[in-house]
Amino acid sequence: MGERVLADLRIGIAGLGAASRLVLPYMDKVPGVRLAGGADVREDARAAFAKDHGVPAFASVDALCRSLDVDALWIETPNHLHCEPVLIAAHHKKHVICAKPLAATLGECDRMIAACRSAGVKLLQGHSKIFDAPVKAMAEIARSGRLGRVIQIDSWWYNDWLRRPRLADELDETRGAGFILRQAPHLVDIASHVAGARAMSVHAMAGRWQPEMPTQGNCAALIGFEGGAFANISLNGYGYFASSELTWDIGIFGDKRAAAKPAPRSTPLDAEMKYASPPRERKAGDAMPFVGLTLVSCERGVMRQSPDGLYLYTDEGREEIALPRDKGRAAELIELRDALHEGREAFPDGEWGKANLEICLAILESAREGRDVPLRHQISSVSRQ
Repeated sequence: MGERVLADLRIGIAGLGAASRLVLPYMDKVPGVRLAGGADVREDARAAFAKDHGVPAFASVDALCRSLDVDALWIETPNHLHCEPVLIAAHHKKHVICAKPLAATLGECDRMIAACRSAGVKLLQGHSKIFDAPVKAMAEIARSGRLGRVIQIDSWWYNDWLRRPRLADELDETRGAGFILRQAPHLVDIASHVAGARAMSVHAMAGRWQPEMPTQGNCAALIGFEGGAFANISLNGYGYFASSELTWDIGIFGDKRAAAKPAPRSTPLDAEMKYASPPRERKAGDAMPFVGLTLVSCERGVMRQSPDGLYLYTDEGREEIALPRDKGRAAELIELRDALHEGREAFPDGEWGKANLEICLAILESAREGRDVPLRHQISSVSRQ
């Protein structure tokens, strides 16, 4: 008997803005996956998408999900518009990849998780740093016991987030947006996955030092994990300094980012002004992706990224471990494809996305109230994989 041929996984993408442009180049690079359609409320975005990709574009997520040519929905809509598309996709029995943060509230996360579970479809957290090759490798070394237990994680990320064109909705933390809720999920992902234990509490401070932008622009948070490990994460989005200067001028996409004069300070834009601006050029590079600088301290050594993999620091000195080329945003497509073919759960899933959001919301709450915030919805990545 010949080998069974599996049909392509046909992906529809909801939201055809800047975020989708980071995803679309990978659609034709993953065997067994292909782009099948898109959806956006903007007519010009739909027209450009259909012309560039040769697949239909719809004016609503519901219309996209009604298509018999779509098996799964990749959601790249604004944060506060994640929940409804997931519910629609589940209703139509479509699998889901949803960009971080999973939703605007924990209640929305619960609705999304329940809808996908009831429909028997998979809910995968997209844009997760768990997929990055160096983060996966650090977690694997931590699990192996080679360096003993993880005791401390320190992670710093300085960027120009507040200097990029922003709609008012993108700055509103009550709608799941703002600097912290848009950027902290990356560092929280890294810390939680590498620690391999449930997070227990958060203590944080945050600042608003750019009055024309109604959002925090910097924060520091201490996350305590079950078993005694802790993570210090620090974020700064004012644009005067880029942490890529500490990482061989390599940025979040593995691209070279030499120091340059920062863009002018910005103010919230209306939709017409933002979409009239030329899209920011962001292409994947040849190096490993660096989400700032992360050091992982263990009982018998320390590890951090190198341009081509990891550095391990032990009693024997420094050792470099080369890693295979990072898969970029193809990783989500590969994970969903393989989970379906292998009949297993996809990871990181909705529960992981909810746990990540809880920590990010706790950072805001702790900074606002000046107290430790206990966590109640955490899971261990070790137990989920």
